[in-house]
Amino acid sequence: MSFVSLENGPSFGEDRLAYIYAISRRESSSDLSLSDTVRPNLQARNVHNGKTAGYGFIGYFQFGESALYDLGYFKPPFEFNSKSSSSFQKSLQVNDWNGTWTGLDGVTSKSIFLKDRTIQIKAFNKWINTLCNRLNSQNLNEFYGVRVGGVEITESGCIAGAHLKGPKYVLEFVQGLGNSTDAFGTKVGEYISLFAHYDLESCCNRKVYINLIDEGGNPVLGKKVIIESEYKEGKYYSKIGKISNDYKTNNEGEIPVIVRHPNTKIKIIVDGKKLEITQQKDKKESYTIKLTKEISVPVVLEQNSTPQPKPQSDKTPQEVRNEQNSSEEKKEVVAGNTKEVSFNVQIIEEDTRKAISNMGFYLTYKGNIKKHTADSSGTKKGIVAEVGEDIEVTVSGAGQPQKIHHFKVEQSLSNQTIKIKLPVCSFKINVKENNKNVKNTLVSIFYRNKQIVKRTDSNGDVSVKMLLGFVFGFGVKNKELQKLRVLKGIPIRYFKVNEGFVKASKLYEIADQKRKEADQLKKKSEQMRQKQQQDAHEKKAKEQAEKAKLESEKHQPIQDNTYTENGGQPLTTASNQSPSTSDTTRYHIYHDGKIKRENRAATGYAQYIYYDSTGAVHNLGKSKYVVAKRWSSKNVLGSGNVYLVDVRHFEKYRSGVVGYKILMNSGQQRYYLGGIELAAFLGALCKSGYDDICFNGFSRVNGDPGESKSHINGEAGDLRYLRTDKQPLAVILQDAIYDHERTLNLINNFIRFGWGKSKKMLSEYFTNSKAGVKSNYIFPNCKHLSDPRHNNHLHLQGLSPDLEDI
Repeated sequence: MSFVSLENGPSFGEDRLAYIYAISRRESSSDLSLSDTVRPNLQARNVHNGKTAGYGFIGYFQFGESALYDLGYFKPPFEFNSKSSSSFQKSLQVNDWNGTWTGLDGVTSKSIFLKDRTIQIKAFNKWINTLCNRLNSQNLNEFYGVRVGGVEITESGCIAGAHLKGPKYVLEFVQGLGNSTDAFGTKVGEYISLFAHYDLESCCNRKVYINLIDEGGNPVLGKKVIIESEYKEGKYYSKIGKISNDYKTNNEGEIPVIVRHPNTKIKIIVDGKKLEITQQKDKKESYTIKLTKEISVPVVLEQNSTPQPKPQSDKTPQEVRNEQNSSEEKKEVVAGNTKEVSFNVQIIEEDTRKAISNMGFYLTYKGNIKKHTADSSGTKKGIVAEVGEDIEVTVSGAGQPQKIHHFKVEQSLSNQTIKIKLPVCSFKINVKENNKNVKNTLVSIFYRNKQIVKRTDSNGDVSVKMLLGFVFGFGVKNKELQKLRVLKGIPIRYFKVNEGFVKASKLYEIADQKRKEADQLKKKSEQMRQKQQQDAHEKKAKEQAEKAKLESEKHQPIQDNTYTENGGQPLTTASNQSPSTSDTTRYHIYHDGKIKRENRAATGYAQYIYYDSTGAVHNLGKSKYVVAKRWSSKNVLGSGNVYLVDVRHFEKYRSGVVGYKILMNSGQQRYYLGGIELAAFLGALCKSGYDDICFNGFSRVNGDPGESKSHINGEAGDLRYLRTDKQPLAVILQDAIYDHERTLNLINNFIRFGWGKSKKMLSEYFTNSKAGVKSNYIFPNCKHLSDPRHNNHLHLQGLSPDLEDI
């Protein structure tokens, strides 16, 4: 159950960001949960340059000149004058945008302001705080909780009304003196009602949060809670008197956030039991009311008039340590002998240790809490604090942040990165219809931009694991119906659904089952067709290979592997000996990455045949095996032999779109690969079709690595990255001429044929804005190794092919 109203789409939630998104949707029909490039958001950027008052508003939030002048972004072409009849004041009402932009936040023109949602959202955040202060200065917050014509007056509703028409007309409405409209006929009261009950967090930094739990610590749903408030010293008390509202708790056992004028006396009443508190200025307070089973009126509330101080056991480590600071430390601060250090904070997942990109979190430092947002690598850089101070790390929660870590600032933190683990919460989601568990029913969980379909068990539960503080959605099929935040220490989250939800789920399940059956039938038919086609290809390849072999034995000498160098070109000596057919291993290489090895025990020759996506057969060639001793590591011989193949016999091939060309670039004569390694290597080259492959070498003729450490037994090798000019020359990942698209395609084809699966290939993190590569990027199935650097070549290793011996 959500406390906020839904209009023109699903709820964005109930926090400050959800409020901003909801205002934007109402003002400009935009949807800020989507990218700026979708149709409703593109349309929201259009400007109506009206020439009369009430028109010409711009952007997602339909700002006028007056608001952006107050916020410091825009200046009209006249000197300031407070008189309403002045040219200055009149120009602010027309919104023809004839004026200058100040450069605040980098905004020097209307087009720049409209181009970037980040700037508009930042401006609206400032506008919320500005309107909040203006309403408070007129004592309008005394009316919070009052009902006018059935509309409850709330902080978030009044700020929305002030954005529509101005604080003057909000004050008029709450006193029952009028309900003004804007130029399009929208009433102030409509906005106050539509945008009620959002938690604007730090707008007025005073909030009271109430939640109910049972004896087991579970949230209590649908419980009536009465909130009475009274501020006798108020300017409008004679009009308002005592305020009383009642609410029912939602699935998390909560009622809407309570905001009243400072020093207002508040009573929280549950089943006749009362908790009396005083609204504190600039303070957030949270009260958990525990209902017990022993009494017929199941509630336990403290009866004190103001909240008692937290017991020592409930204090945060930061509070405890700050209280324990010695007098010497305090003197040092007073004397000005403090020292600041700069460091970074990175938020990582507790279970996977992966960094969380663009993660929002809070740091509490010297009693002040500030929100930070990590970059794409999950890191917030350049945080400055004094040595000896305590810092607490929190993430968003329900009403108040949730603590995840604390640390003391030491000199050793200078220029270092602190990795903080974000806890994973395991809990159950319970689904009910008319207070009965909904069993064996498919539901959809929306989490981290994914839709996860799960089935409830016999208790109506599904078990989930999610990161603390993250928002997740609940719904059916592709419809997200409600959003909640992951909270610490709550084992079950409850969702109430109606009969329509259950019926929709069953209908989707039936449709999915039919689709799956049809897909399975189609898949089985396709597999049979491919098997028949593959068998025919293999038969044809064998016939062609036998025919080629017979012709070779009649007319052609077989090259052996004796080489000299002449200007970089290999010379071969020929032998008249011809091996028997049974002494040849044939590697059948398929475009989808599968390799079939025929006659694996042969030690004489290796032949390579590639089958493209059309079924065409490509005979890549044949070469004699070179027998070498197996190495266990550099300079250390192992046991047994390895059978290597010289890649120079396969320097190039081309038939239509299938083919490749290799520039042999190994100064250490490392031209030798294992038989299966060469098959996976040639398969990736044929799949890519590039003629500018720079080969830096695998192993030497005796299987040793040369100057390298890992290039033994023909199992690992180096390859240069590709260039946009397609020249077979050296290039580094940071060069302007580096070709990211083709290099990534080549690496993905290596992965397709099994490279980097058992052991990751070696590359390095890099950034290349010209190639469209963001910061700290690394290729798939690759890892970073700083020594030696791999910014000018890829190290192939970890082959685990899809291999079948036939």
